[in-house]
Amino acid sequence: MKYYIRITLFALLLLPVMSKAGWVITGRYIDRDGKTIFKRYFIQNNDVKVEQFNLIYSINLKTESIILVDPENLVFVRTNLKAYQQKVKEARLTRLSELLELIPADQKSEIEKKYRAQAEREIFLPEYDQDSLIIRQLADTVKLLGKHTAKFMVFENGLKKEDFFFTDEIDISSDFDLDNFLKYQYVLEPSDKTIRYRSSGKYLDIVKKGLVLRRFIYEDGYRSEWQVNKYEHKDIPAYEFGTPDLCKELTLEKWLSRQKNSEDKYYDDYE
Repeated sequence: MKYYIRITLFALLLLPVMSKAGWVITGRYIDRDGKTIFKRYFIQNNDVKVEQFNLIYSINLKTESIILVDPENLVFVRTNLKAYQQKVKEARLTRLSELLELIPADQKSEIEKKYRAQAEREIFLPEYDQDSLIIRQLADTVKLLGKHTAKFMVFENGLKKEDFFFTDEIDISSDFDLDNFLKYQYVLEPSDKTIRYRSSGKYLDIVKKGLVLRRFIYEDGYRSEWQVNKYEHKDIPAYEFGTPDLCKELTLEKWLSRQKNSEDKYYDDYE
C-alpha cells in the first residue's frame, strides 16, 4: 500500500512540471516565386511566439498582449490587440483624409464609405460565410514526420484554394487556441489571404485537435507551400516570450511608420 501511495505522490509532484511542456514547430514556407522563408512557432499555455527573418512577434492569447520585434533594425514595441487594431485603423483613416482632398466633392461620400468598410474588413477578422466553402477528405493517406496524415482539399466559391495534410497524432490544442490566434495573425500578417477561410467553423472543426503538417496553397494561378520540418514537445523558458535584449523600444505609432522612414536610424539615441 505504501508503495502505491509513494507512486501516486510522485506522479502528482511531476504533474505541474509535465504540464508546462510546450511545442516548438519549425517549418518552411515557399512563396509563389520559389523563395524559401523559414518560420518557427513557440507555443505554450496560450503564449505564442512566431519567428521569421523580418518579423518576430509574441502574443498571449489570454491577456491579448503583443510584442513585435524587427530583427533587422533591432527595434520592438509592446502593445495589445485592440490598441494595435485601433492604431492601424487610425493610420488608414489618415490616408483616407489625404485621398479625399483629391477627389471631386460629389464622389467623396461614396468613396469614404467604401474605404472605411474595407479598412474594417482588413483589420478585424470578419465572420466567414461558410456557404462559399467546401472541404473534402480524400482517400489518400501519407506519413509525414513519422505520423499518419489525412489529405483534404479546400474549395472557395468553386475554386480550389488549398490541399492540406493533417494529423491528429500531434495535438497542440491544450496549449493553443487556433480560433483566437487567427485574429492576431490576420492583422499582423495581412499578406496571408487564407486566414479568412481558415477561421471558418468547417476548417477549424477539422484541424483544431491536431496539426497541419503540409499545405499547398493556390492563388491567382500560383502555388505556395508550407511544410513542417520538425516538431518538439518540451518546456519553453519564459524569456522566449518576453522583450528582446539589445533592441530599442518604439512607440506603436513609430513602429507602424517605420516602413515610410527607412532611412531613419532608430538606434541614434539608443544607449
